[in-house]
Amino acid sequence: MNVRVFILKYRETITWSVVLILLFFMNTESTFSLCPFKALGISWCPGCGIGHSMHHTLHFRFGTAWQEHKLGIPATAVLIWQTIQSLPITNKNNNYEPGTSITGHPGY
Repeated sequence: MNVRVFILKYRETITWSVVLILLFFMNTESTFSLCPFKALGISWCPGCGIGHSMHHTLHFRFGTAWQEHKLGIPATAVLIWQTIQSLPITNKNNNYEPGTSITGHPGY
């Protein structure tokens, strides 16, 4: 199996795994933010702190995670669940092959 076929076949698992790894190793002390509201100079954002909260959840610091953002713990649980569900060993109904769409017709 070449690299392109591997990536196409396991792209969801790869995506969720990379997101969790990046959240685990993110620097919470930095002032850098990917928030488009902060980039525009808007100080309030409904999602601000969720990345830090997810980072703290992955490090089992639930009190700090809760203080950063209330939805960080459930969001982390959803990401972990989605990663597990996308693994080939747990997803027995994954009949998608590279080059076919969800409907089974040749496509993207």
